[in-house]
Amino acid sequence: MIEYNLVKYCRWCKKRFVVDKGKVRMIYCTECQKKVLAEKEKNKEN
Repeated sequence: MIEYNLVKYCRWCKKRFVVDKGKVRMIYCTECQKKVLAEKEKNKEN
């Protein structure tokens, strides 16, 4: 079976990034993913 990567676009910054076939549900690039998690943590505290 052929292993391949997918090209996706970040929903936050619109940057193009590549993900493995197993991480299809990833919608943010790695930089924005950190920002989103930090924002969620901040909102939980408030």
